[in-house]
Amino acid sequence: MKKFFNIKIIAVLCAVAYLSISLITAQFDLMTKKQQLAILEQQQQKVQLEAQDIERMLEVEEQEAYIERVARQRLGYANPNEKVFKDIQGEE
Repeated sequence: MKKFFNIKIIAVLCAVAYLSISLITAQFDLMTKKQQLAILEQQQQKVQLEAQDIERMLEVEEQEAYIERVARQRLGYANPNEKVFKDIQGEE
């Protein structure tokens, strides 16, 4: 009976030790994952800000290109020191 009781105590102690180690490991993993998540969220925010900046630059470039195209086609403007040739053969 005494051996059975000792084996039972040892089994319970082993189970408690295993569960304790598992819990500590899980807590450490959770803490590590939270830190990684915070870092990734910061990186995501940085990338989103960069994407917004790039979109703004593209909009400005598109607007400038449109303004230049209108100035050239409708108003006949040209850049300094630029020679513009017009085909007047088709005009009547």
